[in-house]
Amino acid sequence: MARGQASTEFIVIMGIFFVVLLVFFTLSLDYFFSVRSQRDYGDALATVQTLAQEADSVYSQGAGAEKIVKVVLPPSTSFTQNTTFIGRPLNSITGKSNTISVGLPGATVSASTAETVVGAFPSYSGTHLLRVTSYGNFVGIGSHLVSADPATVFASTGRGTQTVSTITFSSELSSSTNNSINVTLGSAWNYTNVNLSIAPSTFSTYGFTDVPVTLTFQANANAVGIYTSTLNVTAVRQASDGSVSARETFTIPLTLEVS
Repeated sequence: MARGQASTEFIVIMGIFFVVLLVFFTLSLDYFFSVRSQRDYGDALATVQTLAQEADSVYSQGAGAEKIVKVVLPPSTSFTQNTTFIGRPLNSITGKSNTISVGLPGATVSASTAETVVGAFPSYSGTHLLRVTSYGNFVGIGSHLVSADPATVFASTGRGTQTVSTITFSSELSSSTNNSINVTLGSAWNYTNVNLSIAPSTFSTYGFTDVPVTLTFQANANAVGIYTSTLNVTAVRQASDGSVSARETFTIPLTLEVS
């Protein structure tokens, strides 16, 4: 009899213990999701506000002004074109394109700019670098895939001689993304008495890899004065399945002095 009573008491105690444990687990889970939701909301709010402020800043500086901005897209971001967008949502065909928005479960966080903005967010959550560029009457925002050092090129040479300048391109993506960055270089250089060759003109890079590119300026005997143009850079992020998930374009000013 005593043994049966002890067994019953043990079962009751274990039952109470598991009920308490379940309540504690439920409360802890609710707290975890509450903290994560608050963190995600804070990251999303900081992202849209920072981008809006930087867009207004480069716009006020005029065409050509740009800045690289680090932002965070939370894990719970809803990647639909009507909730997470730059400019205006896909289902809106009228109105000013001056909204930057990040969609979250049960909430949409947004900020407005003083001018028109166009562009797109990356298609996955995490920390990203975005290039914010003023084009005079609007601001473009998009993925920052590669950086160039130097950002401008000035070279000098004499008549009938050549000079070489080097630009180092660096991928801004971690190799953990399993994405490659394919870069294409071109130029509107169309002078007949000074030739420009670019090597390599195309390359691919993974992770934080540096790729040196040489620009060779060859001046003939009739060349003299200042020659200006741009190096046009197109970078595409390509996933392992071959799809393109982001594209970036920018220019590097080129100046050659022939004396």
